[in-house]
Amino acid sequence: MTVPTLRTERLTLRAPRSADARVITRALNNINVSRWLTVVPFPYGMTDAEWFVNECDRGHFGAWLIWHDDRFVGTIGLDNGLGYWLAEDAWGQGYATEAATAVIAAHFTSTDDDRIMSSYFDGNQASCNVLTKLGFVDIGPKLHHSRARVEDVAGRQMALTRQRWMAQQNG
Repeated sequence: MTVPTLRTERLTLRAPRSADARVITRALNNINVSRWLTVVPFPYGMTDAEWFVNECDRGHFGAWLIWHDDRFVGTIGLDNGLGYWLAEDAWGQGYATEAATAVIAAHFTSTDDDRIMSSYFDGNQASCNVLTKLGFVDIGPKLHHSRARVEDVAGRQMALTRQRWMAQQNG
């Protein structure tokens, strides 16, 4: 899947490039970040980042890197569901909501999908808040496996319908 470059008021969302492996590694080799993610190991090394960039390049992941000017902020993707993470120094600045809004709008504009799924780990109130602001509704518990924690972690499954999204955008 090739992802188009998306722009918001503050952000540029673009496909990962080989040169990005270092900033991805620096941000994800932080247990405060990786502990909230399912597939990301800890420690996270350059080999992991290079693999991720190559898989994106091959079209196996629909992922964007999030940039605020020349500052790397995080990653967002929409394959089997909406997923995102931010570098720790980017937390609490509205970047996840802004980036997700652009990705969701592009998705509903370019597909016939009527629903987007997402989830978060129990205890990750920041992610719950982002999804709720976007219009996602809780549809029940979901058990996740965290590679960084090397354990199963309880979480919540969330869903956003096209109808709800459109009503929220027009409201």
